[in-house]
Amino acid sequence: MIDTRAAAFARTTAFILAGGQGERLHPLTESRPKPAVSFGGKFRIIDFTLLNCLHSGLWRVSLLTQYKYEQLHRYIREVWLERWSRTLRYREPLLCLPPLSGKSYRGTADAIFQNVDLVQEGADLVLVLSADHIYQMDYRNLLNQHIKTDADLTIAAVEYPIGEAWNFGVLQVDETFRVTGFEEKPAFPHPFAANSSRALVSMGVYVFKKSILLSALDSFCGSGQGFDFGHDIIPALIRSIRTHAFNFRDRTQKVPGYWRDIGTIDAYYSASMDLVQTAPPFDPSANWDWPSLTTKHPSPKRGVCASQKPPRIDETASVSRSVLSPGIEVRENATVYDSVLMPGASVGSGAHLRRVIVEEGVHVPAGICVGVDLEYDRRFQTVSEKGVVVVSHESANMRSRMSSRALEAQDVT
Repeated sequence: MIDTRAAAFARTTAFILAGGQGERLHPLTESRPKPAVSFGGKFRIIDFTLLNCLHSGLWRVSLLTQYKYEQLHRYIREVWLERWSRTLRYREPLLCLPPLSGKSYRGTADAIFQNVDLVQEGADLVLVLSADHIYQMDYRNLLNQHIKTDADLTIAAVEYPIGEAWNFGVLQVDETFRVTGFEEKPAFPHPFAANSSRALVSMGVYVFKKSILLSALDSFCGSGQGFDFGHDIIPALIRSIRTHAFNFRDRTQKVPGYWRDIGTIDAYYSASMDLVQTAPPFDPSANWDWPSLTTKHPSPKRGVCASQKPPRIDETASVSRSVLSPGIEVRENATVYDSVLMPGASVGSGAHLRRVIVEEGVHVPAGICVGVDLEYDRRFQTVSEKGVVVVSHESANMRSRMSSRALEAQDVT
């Protein structure tokens, strides 16, 4: 008897949507695409989706890129190409594809519509993934359910607190997890029947039968009626095709799987703080617990930051509950609490940081206090709705100049 999982991989084409500008993550995305933003110290956001593909044994994967795509392509070349090709004998090369010259992607569905020729003739299934979520999933389980239920479309979903579900697409399902309703970012999310304190939200991960996807892309993108999966195609399809939800759960702990959409500064900060808890709900450096695939997350020699040196923290400095990246430096008498120091960042002598994200390569000047007086911080930095301060290259330079002028004024008087 043929292994349905093995057969599914031979007939699956995967696309990773990696072209978003990430405006809500500004200023971290001002100089780089969102998938290339540092997360968890030594990783990039894109690493998590690529690792899922790698450990799931996918054969054909293409990254569809757009905003500042050259940086992402360089990172993939330097860090991923060799690792990708040597882990599976018959795996096809990892492709990075920007829009054709003179064009742009008008939405998530349009990105695949413009690259539909990459769906091989022998492919039966198309797996659509996002490049900007933090989670660990074996896509083989998702594909296996899709085949067993003979679904036209399977949507990966996770149980999420109902008070926060309005940020996502919310599914309604029957007792067999067949999808009966879908609403993108509803003001009043429909509760999950098994737990009314939660809603079942879309993870932005879809498995389509090839014929269904091609028909939908032609009907919507080809005619100009719509270009996005969440807003246009998914709501229309569930009324006419067999659509199922894949409930993403930790089977060992019997709880919803860990999944975070880090599309805003507050969401990025919250997920970062998950990593420094005493018992973190997600450990990006832990071995994957699949017997045949025990490789850890990559620790690349190039492409993450200018220096792979370990963090340097002066013995007189105080650092707690913070994400520390390669190449960072915290100098004498500085204090860093509940913060994220991205690769190559440095904190000057006597500086004080609280609930701060310091962008890659940024130097926080000596003696500066950030994250305590938010009204003052707003004059120089980006401050999120929940009071997280981002020190970027531009804001650090501005604040340094203002501090220098203040000192000069004191000297004159």
